[in-house]
Amino acid sequence: MRNNIFTHIVILTTIIALVMFSGCTQNNEENNKDMQTPTPDSTPDSTPTGTMASEDGEFIYRNATVENIQILILESFPVQINVVANGYLPDGCTKIDQTIKNREGNTFLVTITTKRPADAMCTMAIVPFNKVISLDVYGLEAGDYEVNVNGIIDSFTLDMDNRIPD
Repeated sequence: MRNNIFTHIVILTTIIALVMFSGCTQNNEENNKDMQTPTPDSTPDSTPTGTMASEDGEFIYRNATVENIQILILESFPVQINVVANGYLPDGCTKIDQTIKNREGNTFLVTITTKRPADAMCTMAIVPFNKVISLDVYGLEAGDYEVNVNGIIDSFTLDMDNRIPD
């Protein structure tokens, strides 16, 4: 009787193991024919369309994914303005590389770029970030201004010229 129970347990364990491993298949061309393989020139899903993506062999550079921005007008004179950009990085290896600021007329253009080692194996979990960016607003005339951070747009108003009177 004891051998009979032992035999049934061994058979049951074997069946369970076979069922568990039956979903595992060899990774071959036929199994992957419908899967797309990204090329160095392709833009991954985590990079918004129309953004910069390049490789130099050692690193991959892209624009950061920004979800929202908040404009903070600091209580001072002359006024100081900070922009808080909230977004995420696509994996554990990607880091913020640089923040590029330009002004064209009444529009501040801010680009946050990322840098990732090209050959690194990374955790595939998104990493949130908050980036505080100070804008060069000294000397601006009173008026409405727009801020564009990686395609996310908000605006602010200066009620008076932002300079110390002579």
